[in-house]
Amino acid sequence: MMKGLFCLNEIYREESQVSDRRMQISYGGLAVITILWIYEGYRYMNTGYFSPLGWGFNILFLMMWIWRVVFKYTYILREGEMEIISHGVGIKRSFKVDLTKTESYTNKYIKSFFRKTKIRHYIHRYSSVDPNEQRLLVFTEGKDNKKLAGIIFKCSEKFLRELRRQMPDKFLNLN
Repeated sequence: MMKGLFCLNEIYREESQVSDRRMQISYGGLAVITILWIYEGYRYMNTGYFSPLGWGFNILFLMMWIWRVVFKYTYILREGEMEIISHGVGIKRSFKVDLTKTESYTNKYIKSFFRKTKIRHYIHRYSSVDPNEQRLLVFTEGKDNKKLAGIIFKCSEKFLRELRRQMPDKFLNLN
């Protein structure tokens, strides 16, 4: 697992996975987006009316599809840090969480359960075609470390076990 000087404290690494069934569903969504593009093109060619709202939504839907399906994620667990690297279409971004600022984390993200908390914003770092369960890691951020943020990600049970080894007292089992 150790590769070079920069990964000396790396504990575990995994890539997001792709489910054939979820990929088929995502292609269905892409087909709907394609039909919307054809409709707007047909409407413009026949009526001469350019709909900025229609084209804007088409661009938005296509960008959302690319973000949720084409982008892949690498999850890296280090001593005291978790890093999530997003990569796709020539773009690569990294997001790091200092695990010493972790309030809690769960084995399952349940939106209705966490809606009542004081989490200010959620950071989504997962692929929709990944068959793994959505997880949530809540941490503090800001100058005073009093603002709660949550990162939603998908990882395997093995990754979660390694995370539990680092922070067993902050784990919430939501089965």
